[in-house]
Amino acid sequence: MIDKRPRIIDVERKPQKCPVCGERVVDIIYGTGDMTKIEYLLEYRKEGMMGGDNIPRRPPLWECVCGCRRFRKVNRDGTDAPVKVKMLKNVRKAPATRINWESNMAIDAVGKNEGSKTHHYRVEVRTELGEKEIVSVTAVDEQDAEDMALSLVMKGTVGLKGRVCTYNVVVDEE
Repeated sequence: MIDKRPRIIDVERKPQKCPVCGERVVDIIYGTGDMTKIEYLLEYRKEGMMGGDNIPRRPPLWECVCGCRRFRKVNRDGTDAPVKVKMLKNVRKAPATRINWESNMAIDAVGKNEGSKTHHYRVEVRTELGEKEIVSVTAVDEQDAEDMALSLVMKGTVGLKGRVCTYNVVVDEE
């Protein structure tokens, strides 16, 4: 059966959930080029849908996370509301601690019903370029947490430009 409802829905304010599928509604970020949703999530640690570089004349501002509907802001009388689209260059990164990383040893411990062996750690890392970041890690001990943080920095997963850690501090979260 073909869905004849419009793909873009006019709304007065951002909906919390999509009226069609019930999923969350997130911002559309314009000026992203070929960036994928996963690349955006890893670099900025925020949820959003990629709008590309071309901004339409009547741009939708929000999209359902499954992508079934987009939402455009309008006034009460149905006329287009003046809007400011969210541009990638204006997006501030959320702290890296918003993502909790799990080490392989912690995953194995949970798989063996030994979840009591795992702990939450915050690892402060500094790179050779002077960058500082705090990484949230679930691991079985401090050494495992530090190894996980070093691996994330070395692979470039945390979003830092440096790849070599010059200073690390591991703190156990109670």
